[in-house]
Amino acid sequence: MLIVCPSCATAFRVTATALGDAGRQVRCARCRTVWLATPDSALPEPAIAEAEAHSGSTANQAAGDDDWGAAFAEEARDRPGSEPVETSAAMPVAESPPIAPDMPADPLPPRVDDRQAASPVKPRSSRGDIESSAAQRRKRAYAARSKGFSLRLPVPMTIVLIGMAVLATFFLGREQVVRTVPDSATVYETLGVPVNLRGVDFQEVKGANEIVDGVVVLVVEGKLVNITGRPIDLPRLRLAVRDATGKEIYTWTATAPKPQLAPGEAAPFRSRLASPPPDGATVEVRFFTRQDAGGR
Repeated sequence: MLIVCPSCATAFRVTATALGDAGRQVRCARCRTVWLATPDSALPEPAIAEAEAHSGSTANQAAGDDDWGAAFAEEARDRPGSEPVETSAAMPVAESPPIAPDMPADPLPPRVDDRQAASPVKPRSSRGDIESSAAQRRKRAYAARSKGFSLRLPVPMTIVLIGMAVLATFFLGREQVVRTVPDSATVYETLGVPVNLRGVDFQEVKGANEIVDGVVVLVVEGKLVNITGRPIDLPRLRLAVRDATGKEIYTWTATAPKPQLAPGEAAPFRSRLASPPPDGATVEVRFFTRQDAGGR
């Protein structure tokens, strides 16, 4: 009789005594499949043609490629009647598979592909997770502090920068400050930084007494210079004699040497005062203003 492997459809010739009445566990010599072979499931000899149609060309090719060698295990080879059957190429008939012992066969170990085998993963402890989360929070906090430092300056440095900005405005923009707050001109004069709102500078100013026809005459002369880049109209000049304490003791006015100064232009002026105060110590020259007119 013939038994057929349910996995690869390879047929084996065995005797009825080899299987027994209850059947035996057998293992395919080709694909190593283990199954229960019984006399009822075995094929009689005339059924080879039907098994040939069932197996198909796949089993034919497999039987032609493999060299079966000894198909029976030691227990099967000792039994009589296990000779291989010569059949056509379409029906692969091999020697009887080794008969497994009556006890259930050990399951085959699962095949593991080395390329897909996963490396063992160490279990992560909860403490490690907590420490990792704490480290990430510290990194984020440090990055936030670094970013904030680039945008916000310390309070002392901010105060210093504000003070420097105020001083720069106070000195470099003193003309605008005096125009806005006229009384601040006194502060600039006290600091030795006079404010020239008109843009005309008095240079080389000097005074001297001369005797003309037996009369003492105070002669004041100097130069007016336009220090701006625009033409400037010249008002009248105001001259004042001060005593040793700085108090004005006599004032007068004089006409400017010309009505207008071009940018960078300079014009000399000269004024005379007959019989000046005998206690005069210095002479001050500036432009006549509306406040001077109101004081009169």
